[in-house]
Amino acid sequence: MTEINILIALLPIIFMIHDFEEIIMFKPWLVKNRFEIKRRFPRLDAFLTKKRIYDLSTSGFAVAVLHEFLLISTVTFLSLWYENLLWWLAAFSAYFIHLLLHIGQWMIWRKYVPVIFTSIVTFPYCLYTLCVFMKTVQFSIETILLWTLIGLIAALCSLPSAFYFALKFDQWRSGIYINK
Repeated sequence: MTEINILIALLPIIFMIHDFEEIIMFKPWLVKNRFEIKRRFPRLDAFLTKKRIYDLSTSGFAVAVLHEFLLISTVTFLSLWYENLLWWLAAFSAYFIHLLLHIGQWMIWRKYVPVIFTSIVTFPYCLYTLCVFMKTVQFSIETILLWTLIGLIAALCSLPSAFYFALKFDQWRSGIYINK
Protein backbone atom coordinates (compact mmCIF):
# COMPACT_ATOMS: atom_id res chain seq x y z
CA MET A 1 0.00 0.00 0.00
CA THR A 2 1.42 3.38 -0.97
CA GLU A 3 1.79 6.34 1.36
CA ILE A 4 -1.00 8.24 -0.38
CA ASN A 5 -3.33 5.22 -0.07
CA ILE A 6 -2.64 5.04 3.66
CA LEU A 7 -3.31 8.76 4.04
CA ILE A 8 -6.51 8.39 2.03
CA ALA A 9 -7.64 5.43 4.16
CA LEU A 10 -7.02 7.46 7.33
CA LEU A 11 -9.60 10.15 6.45
CA PRO A 12 -12.61 8.45 8.11
CA ILE A 13 -10.53 7.81 11.25
CA ILE A 14 -9.32 11.41 11.37
CA PHE A 15 -12.90 12.57 10.80
CA MET A 16 -14.13 10.52 13.77
CA ILE A 17 -11.33 11.70 16.07
CA HIS A 18 -12.50 15.22 15.32
CA ASP A 19 -16.18 14.43 15.64
CA PHE A 20 -15.80 12.65 18.98
CA GLU A 21 -15.08 16.06 20.51
CA GLU A 22 -18.20 17.44 18.84
CA ILE A 23 -20.37 14.55 20.02
CA ILE A 24 -19.11 14.74 23.60
CA MET A 25 -19.14 18.52 23.99
CA PHE A 26 -21.90 19.69 21.63
CA LYS A 27 -24.90 19.60 23.99
CA PRO A 28 -23.21 20.82 27.19
CA TRP A 29 -21.57 23.66 25.27
CA LEU A 30 -24.86 24.71 23.64
CA VAL A 31 -26.68 24.66 26.97
CA LYS A 32 -23.96 26.73 28.63
CA ASN A 33 -23.62 29.26 25.80
CA ARG A 34 -27.15 29.58 24.43
CA PHE A 35 -27.81 33.05 25.84
CA GLU A 36 -24.45 34.36 24.71
CA ILE A 37 -25.11 33.00 21.22
CA LYS A 38 -28.47 34.78 21.24
CA ARG A 39 -26.86 38.03 22.41
CA ARG A 40 -23.87 38.01 20.05
CA PHE A 41 -25.30 36.22 17.03
CA PRO A 42 -29.09 36.65 16.96
CA ARG A 43 -29.41 35.36 13.37
CA LEU A 44 -27.51 32.19 14.24
CA ASP A 45 -29.68 31.76 17.33
CA ALA A 46 -32.83 32.15 15.23
CA PHE A 47 -31.53 29.53 12.76
CA LEU A 48 -30.60 27.07 15.54
CA THR A 49 -33.98 27.59 17.19
CA LYS A 50 -35.91 27.21 13.93
CA LYS A 51 -34.03 24.03 12.99
CA ARG A 52 -34.49 22.69 16.57
CA ILE A 53 -30.73 22.21 17.02
CA TYR A 54 -30.97 23.35 20.64
CA ASP A 55 -33.41 20.48 21.26
CA LEU A 56 -31.11 17.84 19.79
CA SER A 57 -29.83 15.25 22.27
CA THR A 58 -26.26 14.01 22.35
CA SER A 59 -27.35 10.69 20.89
CA GLY A 60 -29.37 12.50 18.23
CA PHE A 61 -26.30 14.54 17.31
CA ALA A 62 -24.33 11.27 17.14
CA VAL A 63 -26.82 10.06 14.51
CA ALA A 64 -26.00 13.13 12.40
CA VAL A 65 -22.29 12.37 12.80
CA LEU A 66 -22.93 8.73 11.85
CA HIS A 67 -24.62 9.93 8.67
CA GLU A 68 -21.57 12.00 7.71
CA PHE A 69 -19.16 9.23 8.76
CA LEU A 70 -20.94 6.71 6.53
CA LEU A 71 -20.73 9.10 3.59
CA ILE A 72 -17.05 9.90 4.05
CA SER A 73 -16.21 6.23 4.65
CA THR A 74 -18.11 5.10 1.56
CA VAL A 75 -16.42 7.73 -0.62
CA THR A 76 -13.01 6.77 0.79
CA PHE A 77 -13.57 3.05 0.25
CA LEU A 78 -14.88 3.48 -3.29
CA SER A 79 -12.08 5.88 -4.19
CA LEU A 80 -9.49 3.31 -3.12
CA TRP A 81 -11.37 0.38 -4.65
CA TYR A 82 -11.79 2.03 -8.05
CA GLU A 83 -8.51 3.94 -7.84
CA ASN A 84 -10.34 7.19 -8.53
CA LEU A 85 -9.12 9.86 -6.16
CA LEU A 86 -11.36 12.70 -7.32
CA TRP A 87 -14.33 11.76 -5.11
CA TRP A 88 -11.97 11.34 -2.18
CA LEU A 89 -10.44 14.74 -2.98
CA ALA A 90 -13.93 16.23 -2.78
CA ALA A 91 -14.56 14.68 0.66
CA PHE A 92 -11.08 15.53 1.93
CA SER A 93 -11.34 19.14 0.74
CA ALA A 94 -14.72 19.56 2.43
CA TYR A 95 -13.28 18.17 5.67
CA PHE A 96 -10.19 20.40 5.46
CA ILE A 97 -12.31 23.51 4.87
CA HIS A 98 -14.60 22.35 7.69
CA LEU A 99 -11.56 22.44 10.02
CA LEU A 100 -10.61 25.90 8.81
CA LEU A 101 -14.16 27.10 9.53
CA HIS A 102 -13.96 25.67 13.06
CA ILE A 103 -10.69 27.48 13.66
CA GLY A 104 -12.43 30.63 12.41
CA GLN A 105 -15.33 29.98 14.83
CA TRP A 106 -12.87 29.74 17.67
CA MET A 107 -11.20 33.01 16.65
CA ILE A 108 -14.56 34.81 16.45
CA TRP A 109 -15.90 33.30 19.70
CA ARG A 110 -12.55 33.93 21.49
CA LYS A 111 -12.93 31.01 23.85
CA TYR A 112 -13.44 27.25 23.72
CA VAL A 113 -15.76 25.86 21.09
CA PRO A 114 -16.40 22.10 21.05
CA VAL A 115 -14.32 21.49 17.96
CA ILE A 116 -11.10 23.38 18.45
CA PHE A 117 -8.83 20.83 20.13
CA THR A 118 -9.36 18.17 17.50
CA SER A 119 -9.34 20.75 14.71
CA ILE A 120 -5.84 21.72 15.77
CA VAL A 121 -4.78 18.09 16.32
CA THR A 122 -6.04 16.86 12.92
CA PHE A 123 -4.95 19.93 10.95
CA PRO A 124 -1.36 18.62 10.44
CA TYR A 125 -2.77 15.43 8.89
CA CYS A 126 -4.64 17.59 6.39
CA LEU A 127 -1.61 19.70 5.53
CA TYR A 128 0.66 16.69 5.16
CA THR A 129 -1.89 14.73 3.15
CA LEU A 130 -2.48 17.68 0.85
CA CYS A 131 1.28 18.00 0.23
CA VAL A 132 1.68 14.28 -0.50
CA PHE A 133 -1.45 14.29 -2.67
CA MET A 134 -0.18 17.24 -4.75
CA LYS A 135 3.17 15.48 -5.29
CA THR A 136 1.56 12.13 -6.11
CA VAL A 137 -1.27 12.98 -8.49
CA GLN A 138 -1.22 14.89 -11.72
CA PHE A 139 -4.45 16.87 -11.53
CA SER A 140 -4.63 20.43 -12.81
CA ILE A 141 -5.38 23.20 -10.34
CA GLU A 142 -8.71 23.69 -12.12
CA THR A 143 -9.62 20.03 -11.53
CA ILE A 144 -8.65 20.29 -7.87
CA LEU A 145 -10.69 23.47 -7.41
CA LEU A 146 -13.67 21.95 -9.23
CA TRP A 147 -13.65 18.84 -7.02
CA THR A 148 -13.19 20.98 -3.92
CA LEU A 149 -16.32 22.89 -4.93
CA ILE A 150 -18.15 19.60 -5.57
CA GLY A 151 -17.10 18.40 -2.11
CA LEU A 152 -18.35 21.57 -0.44
CA ILE A 153 -21.68 21.40 -2.25
CA ALA A 154 -22.08 17.71 -1.41
CA ALA A 155 -21.24 18.37 2.25
CA LEU A 156 -23.73 21.24 2.45
CA CYS A 157 -26.40 19.12 0.77
CA SER A 158 -25.82 16.23 3.17
CA LEU A 159 -26.26 18.29 6.34
CA PRO A 160 -30.05 18.73 6.13
CA SER A 161 -30.58 14.98 5.84
CA ALA A 162 -28.07 14.31 8.65
CA PHE A 163 -30.00 16.58 11.01
CA TYR A 164 -33.33 15.27 9.73
CA PHE A 165 -32.32 11.75 10.78
CA ALA A 166 -30.94 13.09 14.07
CA LEU A 167 -34.23 14.79 14.94
CA LYS A 168 -36.25 11.76 13.79
CA PHE A 169 -34.08 9.58 16.01
CA ASP A 170 -34.78 11.87 18.97
CA GLN A 171 -38.52 11.70 18.26
CA TRP A 172 -38.37 7.91 18.04
CA ARG A 173 -36.30 7.65 21.22
CA SER A 174 -38.65 9.97 23.11
CA GLY A 175 -41.65 7.92 22.02
CA ILE A 176 -40.07 4.70 23.28
CA TYR A 177 -39.20 6.15 26.67
CA ILE A 178 -42.53 7.93 27.11
CA ASN A 179 -44.57 4.85 26.18
CA LYS A 180 -42.80 2.57 28.67
